[in-house]
Amino acid sequence: MQNIQQVIDKAVEQAKHTSEGQIASYIPELANVPADITAAAIILNDGQRFVAGDFDYVVTLQSVAKLIVLIGLLEEFGKQKVFSWVKAEPSGDDFASVARLDQFGPKPSNPMLNAGAIALCGHIPGANPTEQINWLKKWTENLFGEQLTINQKVYESERQTGHRNRSLAYLLKANGIIEGDVEDVLEVYFALCSFEANIKQAAYLPMLLANRGLIPHGQRIMSKQTVQQVVAIMATCGLYNESGGHLVRTGMPAKSGVSGLIVSVALGQAGVAVLSPRVNRKGNSMRGELILEYISQHLDWHFAN
Repeated sequence: MQNIQQVIDKAVEQAKHTSEGQIASYIPELANVPADITAAAIILNDGQRFVAGDFDYVVTLQSVAKLIVLIGLLEEFGKQKVFSWVKAEPSGDDFASVARLDQFGPKPSNPMLNAGAIALCGHIPGANPTEQINWLKKWTENLFGEQLTINQKVYESERQTGHRNRSLAYLLKANGIIEGDVEDVLEVYFALCSFEANIKQAAYLPMLLANRGLIPHGQRIMSKQTVQQVVAIMATCGLYNESGGHLVRTGMPAKSGVSGLIVSVALGQAGVAVLSPRVNRKGNSMRGELILEYISQHLDWHFAN
């Protein structure tokens, strides 16, 4: 246990030496986050926790939250229904690519892309956005072990500037993938991305996946089948067109968000969350990736071991 703390401390310390990457300021409210925040958290499958760096800082989940809607719908509707709405193929394009959807549609390539998550938000149970957001809150509490709040400033910032996401949504509507009102679906999607957590809270979801859907004391939160499907999609699609390189380096399937958060699954071992707002052009945290690679190597958590 002492070794794990030493490893996570050293990983964060070394990552701070790089200044590569920039804050994703195209969402204006994200530009207010200090650029040099760096943190990591590990939750072992038995519940033991380890943290390092700026672990109390709260950020929005952004695309990490795509896991919430995917897991919730898989649990309630099953894989056959969910994958009739969205495919499960890796993408070599930008996470918000309109061209990708237009060329390879009508269904989005996978649920980790913006188009995929927007399509899934259109199938959340509920008669209106309020009921659908309440569904998201229920599943967020299930998957993080506590209720997370929605950052209203980030939500408004996303709603006012999300023009590319509107383009995706209207193309999905034109393709018959979204049946309801586009603005209602986007309201739910922007709320999804605006859930916020600190690094300690964020590590809970990947711990559930690492522990085959069980909390440390044994209660089942999601089925083994859902875990298998979600971890596979994280491995192939979770870091967009950097997913392959990430998996080669770390052996830990992951999902990133442009807030600089990455959650990662050390299969059979632990959930890991890392944070640094300095992201590259593909939306992945530069320092976060360095931390995950260090942890994988020094704790021998690459799944090929």
